[in-house]
Amino acid sequence: MSDLSNATWQAIPIVPYGAVLHVPAGWEALPPVPANGPEILRATGGPGRNLIVFKVPTRGMTAAQVADTAQEKLEAHGYDGFTRTEARFAGQPGVALDFVTRRDSKGTVIYQTREYFAVRGNAAFVLGMGSATWEEHLPLIEQIADRFELTD
Repeated sequence: MSDLSNATWQAIPIVPYGAVLHVPAGWEALPPVPANGPEILRATGGPGRNLIVFKVPTRGMTAAQVADTAQEKLEAHGYDGFTRTEARFAGQPGVALDFVTRRDSKGTVIYQTREYFAVRGNAAFVLGMGSATWEEHLPLIEQIADRFELTD
């Protein structure tokens, strides 16, 4: 899976929200789960390959401030190991927030997640993807984020 340069990509328009998600061929879009709050789409490429897209109000916040708010909420749910970096997302400067989603009984990391944040107008778009095989899936996560588009 590490060589995605020759992969065929498919566009999944998220029309009501002015965004287009690009995923490798064979991935499927799934309906949002209302219990997850402002989720607008999820997609899967098979077992262990899932992503989620949120759209949240910014209330005047920058992408970094939206990421801070998300981190506070995630910490309250027991996630840890946060690192934040500047990253291009949706064709503009944004933020990538990495964190540990699950650990085993010995404290060993067994699942990690990355969420990308970008702001357009009064809304922030958040793309979240995780993996139990982080090093293997990180190139795919980065390419999906790199292809995410905000449309008019």
